[in-house]
Amino acid sequence: MPLALALALALTAVRGTDLPAAVCVVSPRVEALSQGDARGELPLPAPVLVVIEPLQELRIERGGRLVWRREARGGQPLPGPLAWPVAPVQPGEAVLLRLRPQLAAPGSFANVELIGARADRMKAAMALVLSLGRQPAAWAAAIEAALVAGDVPLAWALLFHPHVPADPELQALQTEVIQRGCGD
Repeated sequence: MPLALALALALTAVRGTDLPAAVCVVSPRVEALSQGDARGELPLPAPVLVVIEPLQELRIERGGRLVWRREARGGQPLPGPLAWPVAPVQPGEAVLLRLRPQLAAPGSFANVELIGARADRMKAAMALVLSLGRQPAAWAAAIEAALVAGDVPLAWALLFHPHVPADPELQALQTEVIQRGCGD
């Protein structure tokens, strides 16, 4: 399967205030930074969040202000994947995700900065999604084309999009991407 050959995910090492923690963010696609945090560009304004580790807490900050927070209760991790819970990210806007894995100390968060792509890129990506309809073959072709072009952020945005059709091949690819996580 050609799509599976292009799996390359970033390990997000994180820096917390208590103990170090680490998370593997599959979607949206992010790259580790030298400081231990991660950054990713959003080709679509409302990403689906797919994180390998069970999360205890997730915070979303805009302009240094907390705009959304959810904490797991009763020993159960936050459910995932998680649809984007706040207003869509605008072109060029930076949003900070703060993720605390289930076994991390209360002050230990992974910091992932998400930045909205240029307006023309976001507009083209949204038009692409609309053009795909409910045809699994169209979605698979668009994901493959993005991977061939080296545009993993778009490929993963499409693969985990809320409107991706329920199709065995696409579901198998989602499962493979999640299973490979942030490994080599």
